[in-house]
Amino acid sequence: MSLQDVAPPYSPANQQVLTYIEATFNQIIQDIQSDECQKVAIVLRRITSITPYHDHEDSMRLKWHIQDTEVVYNFPGKNKDEAWRFACLARILSEIHTAINQGVVVTKRDIFYHDPALFKQQATVDRYVDDIAHTCGVTRRDLNVTASPKGLVAGLRPSNAPDEIAIIHDGCDLIASDDLETINWVLVIEKEAKGYPDLTTRRFLRALVDHCQPHAKVFGLFDNDPDGIRILKCYLYGSKAMAQEQACILPELEWIGLKSEDLVTIPEAENLCLPMSTRDRTVAVSMLNSEEWRDEDGRSLPMLSGCHLELQRMLWLNRKAEIQIVDEMVGGLYGWLTRTLSVRLEDVQIRPEYVESF
Repeated sequence: MSLQDVAPPYSPANQQVLTYIEATFNQIIQDIQSDECQKVAIVLRRITSITPYHDHEDSMRLKWHIQDTEVVYNFPGKNKDEAWRFACLARILSEIHTAINQGVVVTKRDIFYHDPALFKQQATVDRYVDDIAHTCGVTRRDLNVTASPKGLVAGLRPSNAPDEIAIIHDGCDLIASDDLETINWVLVIEKEAKGYPDLTTRRFLRALVDHCQPHAKVFGLFDNDPDGIRILKCYLYGSKAMAQEQACILPELEWIGLKSEDLVTIPEAENLCLPMSTRDRTVAVSMLNSEEWRDEDGRSLPMLSGCHLELQRMLWLNRKAEIQIVDEMVGGLYGWLTRTLSVRLEDVQIRPEYVESF
């Protein structure tokens, strides 16, 4: 199928993806028809490392020097695993091509369940989707692929809207409201489980902040453990795996806790904190040594210098704490948020029941 046969309207980025997929399969067909062909191949580029640097024309933005490598998937392969990888990748490319042609958005979970016997695990789809986006020089959204929605949002709503928590879906459809002009602050909360944000949630949050009144502040509340700090970093600056998703970063976010200084005010905190696991310690050490956390001059990135100190304290004390520990303080989490946010929003009437949470 040629690009001219595509019925739904598509963006220039969609066209880049279609061009890559069609060129890949056309080359496979030509190779198969060749008398000299011994194997066919699909070629991707995979990110191997990134080095942060500041865009001096936009001091709030962190960019990446990206290094990648070419990965070739052959069929027949040297063994059954190579053949399996080729089959997985070909199936995913076909799913993406169909989604763009039909003008629909599919989730990575949808793709997995179209052939779970082939893919075996969700991580297979996740890895190749990100590699395809990088190879084509587009974002995952330009593949017409998204993650299953898992972010939750609650807070101020139009008077005729139901008072309920909504799931954040792709497309940022909750942004179109004049009521956003009245929002003075947004609170991002790490939950549920290990609350690593999906791209839909990060994109929604970026759009929400962009549409709020100019001086609206953004605060973040995360567990006092290595995962909590890594989640904070993901909101602030993104991650290596999705370095191309620069439009979703939120360097304006201010980290309000949990920090070690909060724990010392909690009665019996020493008994309520949890011991660091071997994995926790490995993650913490990796983060302290990672180049992703430093600029081109080797200095800690803005907003992350305090994170290094918190990680060091966790390792020294061999203790971590979850947000729920604040319930042991006077007034619980509600009281702690009221006191903490009041200091940062002296000119704003604090109403903690109006929270934008993710």
